[in-house]
Amino acid sequence: MTKKNNLLTKIFLSIFLLAFYFFSRVQNLTSIPVFCDEAIYIRWAQIIQSEETLRFVPQSDGKQPLFMWVNAITLKIFSDPLISGRLISVFSGFGIAVIISFITVILINYRDKQSNIFLFIKNSLSKNYLLFLFVFFIYCLTPFAFFFDRLALADNLLSFFGVLSLLLSIFLSKYPRLDLSILLGFSLGLAWLTKSPAIYFIVLSIFTFIYLNYKKIKIWFYPFISSFIGFLIYNILRLGPQFHQIALRNKDYIWTISEILKHPLDPLKPHLVNAFDLYLRYLSWPVLIVFIIGIFIFIKNKQKTARPAGGLDIRNYLILFAWWVLPLIANSALAKVFTARYILFTLPPLIILFSLSIWTFLDKIKNNLLKLIILLLIFSLNINFIYKISTNPFDQILASSETGYLEGWTSGWGIKEASDYLKKQAHHSNVIVGTEGSFGTLPEGFQIYVNKVKQLTVIGQGLDFATIPDNLKNAKDFGDDVYLLINKSRFNTVSLEQGELKLIKSFDKPNSDQLLLYQLN
Repeated sequence: MTKKNNLLTKIFLSIFLLAFYFFSRVQNLTSIPVFCDEAIYIRWAQIIQSEETLRFVPQSDGKQPLFMWVNAITLKIFSDPLISGRLISVFSGFGIAVIISFITVILINYRDKQSNIFLFIKNSLSKNYLLFLFVFFIYCLTPFAFFFDRLALADNLLSFFGVLSLLLSIFLSKYPRLDLSILLGFSLGLAWLTKSPAIYFIVLSIFTFIYLNYKKIKIWFYPFISSFIGFLIYNILRLGPQFHQIALRNKDYIWTISEILKHPLDPLKPHLVNAFDLYLRYLSWPVLIVFIIGIFIFIKNKQKTARPAGGLDIRNYLILFAWWVLPLIANSALAKVFTARYILFTLPPLIILFSLSIWTFLDKIKNNLLKLIILLLIFSLNINFIYKISTNPFDQILASSETGYLEGWTSGWGIKEASDYLKKQAHHSNVIVGTEGSFGTLPEGFQIYVNKVKQLTVIGQGLDFATIPDNLKNAKDFGDDVYLLINKSRFNTVSLEQGELKLIKSFDKPNSDQLLLYQLN
């Protein structure tokens, strides 16, 4: 193949993968309805957008606000609030895909004696550009990444800053310079403004630098400068009046060291089992099998060649392994609640590792068509999952820890449709909507859709009420058009109906549940 044809092939593949990523992420972006935490985050973003003095309002629930700050900007661009939040994750996922592809080729060429960092990057890409595109493609076909690339949650943004910190840690290790140290510090700081697990990135960035420069003690101060800058950025949150809530809420999610010492294998052991189950479902067993085979090949060949795993030497392989395994084990030991999103930030280095295993496996096959067929077979379960979750999520069954996205009170089936109906009613009368709950999918999930409707007010009513709340009765007596929005599974609607309520609409939810919209007679 001539250089010109080779260049055209690379350009074509680049454009194809770029289009493939955004098409796969953006099509049917709202196929999954608003989820509980999405509703809360987007509602906070709306509050921040409307009143700048409340930019630290997420601290009221112990959350860092960076995702909501970005969402407050995207709300000005996109009219649909759910899309405005989810697009942040779409672009975060794109950044992750690009960065892990960079990390792969950078680590493979890490030993190259090039003093200029830009020439080093250029040479690394020119040597391994097809591998760069391959890792990007594998990310696109990973259901674990696909699922969270389409949800308005802070975890994807955290994962982006985490993998950016890994890339900058590698660059800093190869080129110990103050400017790279500062850039790494900003990445660590922004990660910490997103979610508390960013503390893992700080520890791992120090470990990475020292491990790759263990003989150069005189330059060990560079990663500590980065950590200090990250700490300074995090302390911006002290400007918020409820900064202390972050530490308090962290205690609701993690065990203390004293508690862990009392039962060191609980929750570590069950959480690692849960993690394996999540990998089976969201990475698929064919991918895991190829990955495990790749690890055995690496162990077998590590004494025979300096670069046994897709071109990586043992030190760089172990760096990726550490960024995946160490926080996974730490989270498993510390976390009171364990779900896929809480280990999402450990996924990028894992994708690099199994991408290299697959690349090495396919490299032994000479026929390109056969390579493609085998690759599609390996990822057939992944493609099937991606297709179903983007076209018909209603009937899909997720892992037991993930059911809240599609089932139960945390899922928002019918909320958008109910809001569309009541916005039309608000054109003719003053509408008051009482919702079950006072924080979460309802009322926040409803409020995000009616935020700018002047003649529509949403009032959370708490839980477990068997009679019409007095404030709704008073609004009805005053002449307002009053409605009640509740989940069938959480209330005995028969006791509420006694002539006072008229069912206007019902919206089906999985497991025979319904979202019910009543009007006060």
